[in-house]
Amino acid sequence: MRRCLTAFVVLFLLAISPVALLAQVTKNPNQSVDQHAAAPATKDEVEALRSEVAAQQETIEELKTMVQRLAGQQASGEPQLVNAMFVQSQQGDKLPPASQPPQESKLVPGKAPKTSNNLEWTVAGTTVQLYGHADVSYDYVDNGITRAIEATNPLLTQSPNIVGRANNGWLGQLSSNLSYFGVRGSHKINNYLTGIFQFETEISYAATPGSTSDNQCKYCLGSRDSYVGIKGPWGAIKLGKEDAPYKRVLVPLDPFYNTIGDHRSIMANSGGDNRAEFEGRLSHSIWYESPTAHGLAAEILFSPGQNRSRDDGAYARAEPNCTGGNGVFVMSFQNQANTAEGADLYSLFGPDINPCNDGAWSNAVSAAVTYKNHGLYGFGAYEHHGSVNRTTDLVGVADEAAWRFGASYTFEKTGTTGSFIYEGLKRYAANTVSAIDGQPVKFPALDERTRPLATMVVLSQKVGQKDVLSADWIHAGKSPGDPGQCVAATGGLCTAFASLSGVPGTAASLVDAVNNQSNMYAFGLRHTLSKNMSAYFVAARQANHADAHYDLGAVGHGSVVDKRDFTGKGFAGTRLQGVSGGMTFNF
Repeated sequence: MRRCLTAFVVLFLLAISPVALLAQVTKNPNQSVDQHAAAPATKDEVEALRSEVAAQQETIEELKTMVQRLAGQQASGEPQLVNAMFVQSQQGDKLPPASQPPQESKLVPGKAPKTSNNLEWTVAGTTVQLYGHADVSYDYVDNGITRAIEATNPLLTQSPNIVGRANNGWLGQLSSNLSYFGVRGSHKINNYLTGIFQFETEISYAATPGSTSDNQCKYCLGSRDSYVGIKGPWGAIKLGKEDAPYKRVLVPLDPFYNTIGDHRSIMANSGGDNRAEFEGRLSHSIWYESPTAHGLAAEILFSPGQNRSRDDGAYARAEPNCTGGNGVFVMSFQNQANTAEGADLYSLFGPDINPCNDGAWSNAVSAAVTYKNHGLYGFGAYEHHGSVNRTTDLVGVADEAAWRFGASYTFEKTGTTGSFIYEGLKRYAANTVSAIDGQPVKFPALDERTRPLATMVVLSQKVGQKDVLSADWIHAGKSPGDPGQCVAATGGLCTAFASLSGVPGTAASLVDAVNNQSNMYAFGLRHTLSKNMSAYFVAARQANHADAHYDLGAVGHGSVVDKRDFTGKGFAGTRLQGVSGGMTFNF
């Protein structure tokens, strides 16, 4: 009853306030006439007065609704819950729009949050928000496998069950591009601490959800960025899984993120396949996010290897697949990896262990520093993977690292934005044993994981209020070597290591001879349909040199345009291309 009485009093006061306001204006007509004669009321002043009266009338209607609800709840004996849109959040934090990255924004204590379209509510002091992102496109793509390239696959020309079945070249497809759904929330503990949580999962709009190439469950709850933690004026500490800082700094500069022109076709991708080792989501991690000061911010993340195998050949503890996403750990009587646990490489007695042997790492560290102010955005980032297990290493494991620097500037008057990014990749490996003295030696002809140079140039132009034209060029420099090309050129000499003398025709002569450079070009238009929805068109082309095997739309695009035929065989030197049109919706 007391709440109803209070609400009626507030309602009465607000109801008479417009009358009082008008009465004050007309209290002294003569004075009013004199004032208007001296300084006529402007259109803005009249509109401001009308807006104020309209706002108060809207508030009255809202309070009427509240009073009716309270009266109904008292009559029925139901718990008296109040819509979070009209009541100040107890923890003083309001969650950001769903279209933004999962970072919490702060409200000034003592001020009620403004109404919004966010799907959020507050119960018992905890604010919870539902959010999501939908991205679906229709693509018309070419995998670059010509008749001449197709003829190099014996299965396509000799197998009775396969001859004539290949469907290479142009193909139409629908793709769901890393669409997701999530729940995030916060609860104020005290003036210095706020508890936060989030769980997020990928959603497949176009294809039927099912198993993947390994044991991970992409469409299970918590498959994407998920964590629990605390935050305050000092920053935030979170535990769970998250896109690494090394990845997060570049995403804002890519206008073709998750399209067929996604930068991960080359950037952070050391092998030239559908796997960008240095732009992944790092599981079982703990990380710190600093507050922003004068445009500067920093993040650092640590992910322990938690692997019971010394060479990281097994699954990390509690994980369903190999760290780095490089295959499935199995028991096999035919070992095809490096030195097996419990058996030598050439053991005739099994079973040997076929481990996670192509990219599985131990401890990982990722860090980044960003600056954003006055139209300028700049960053520096570094990521280190310890004890990485590769098939090219016959003498153990080796560390791998990546670093990148970038800058972007927006000219506000013209709506023009230009960006440049540099990246380097390094494998610190002694990747073979000398046939002369049996000592570990660096054999560059096998090293495709070291890439000293990759660059990305982006130009975007705003056209009107709703359209943005963008173009980019990404270049992958050559690596010292490539295991596949080395073996193909020497008939197995690369793995036998019978000679390291550098005599023409031997494996050593292949050092720096591999031609695996590549260039990716993309052009597109994005049109804003509403605050939550947009449409886009993208055209992209991946021009691989003779020994390169980069994919188009790697990692981010739902239906990757790769250089493989339907038997699964991959080909180097392909020219992949395509056009794509799609829509996005954020809530």
